[in-house]
Amino acid sequence: MDVHTIIKITLRSTDFERTRRFYSELFGWKFRQHSPTYLGFEPPSGIDGGFQRVDSFSAGDSFLLYILVTEFESYLRRIPELEGNSKGDVELVPGSGEYIRFYDPDGNRLALWRTVEST
Repeated sequence: MDVHTIIKITLRSTDFERTRRFYSELFGWKFRQHSPTYLGFEPPSGIDGGFQRVDSFSAGDSFLLYILVTEFESYLRRIPELEGNSKGDVELVPGSGEYIRFYDPDGNRLALWRTVEST
């Protein structure tokens, strides 16, 4: 996959079993429980991702786009220069990768994703 490609999306779910049933029966998606708070999905083709377990959410807070990069540092320097912001906290997805959330100047939430090789 090419750098700067959108590679993953995270949606929200208040009920994993309801979410799993809906998407597997409607679209045939496969699911894998990564943790108590994250249910991964794999469609037959296209972008994969998952559902983050939350108690509630607003419609405007229902997704997270991941953009593939090879490192974080240069992007974290440029984001504030371009009027965006990031706390720069790295979040690990075991066996898959790591990411840092950031916000564009309008407040849209995205993430820089770096694939981590399994050992």
